[in-house]
Amino acid sequence: MPRKPKASSAAEPQAAAAQSTKERIIDAAEMLFAQQGYEGTTTRAIAMKADVPLGLMSYYFGTKADLYSEVITRRSDEHAADIAASLKAVAARGADASIGDLVTAFVMPVFRRALDGGPGWAAYIKLLSLAANTPGAEPHTKTFAREYAKVVEDFVDMLRQKMPGASEEDVYWAYYILNSAFIHLLVENAAIDHLSGGLCRASDLETIAAKMARVFDAGIASLANG
Repeated sequence: MPRKPKASSAAEPQAAAAQSTKERIIDAAEMLFAQQGYEGTTTRAIAMKADVPLGLMSYYFGTKADLYSEVITRRSDEHAADIAASLKAVAARGADASIGDLVTAFVMPVFRRALDGGPGWAAYIKLLSLAANTPGAEPHTKTFAREYAKVVEDFVDMLRQKMPGASEEDVYWAYYILNSAFIHLLVENAAIDHLSGGLCRASDLETIAAKMARVFDAGIASLANG
């Protein structure tokens, strides 16, 4: 007697198709959010780019803010783990690691994804820079803040250990100024290309990381010494 097909066998292709559609929507949203920002991107534009009916946007994701959260969380665990591993490697060096080494450990996992991760990761990194420049009161930014909170706290704690003579206020100022410069650099707006006549390139992230390490090593050390 022939076996009855498993109940799940018919559902599997449907589930795979649904997942593929969701990934297409997230890919499209990631690109558009990175290019146009959250407010400048409509769900209709995302649906058109993903080549799906508009109704599937709310069916799969609910609101635009929910979709934005999905875009962030798709890569955030892996990305935050990259940064955490980089910081852990520097921490293992103890006193031999400089402030510049710590800065490099914080920024390079981000720069590396932008350089080598392909178009999706490049868009995601651009999106992070936009999210970090958005007032924290905006509801759609809460996912970004939550997903990276632990690695930021770890970095600030490591920075504090490298600044034993600094006030607590200066520890946070050091982080804030460093992170603000970092966020601006991720935009790659090419202003330095024009200003330098092509001598410097905003897309040269490896050189930028090396220069950042030297600049902030000296600047943060100055704060650390009071």
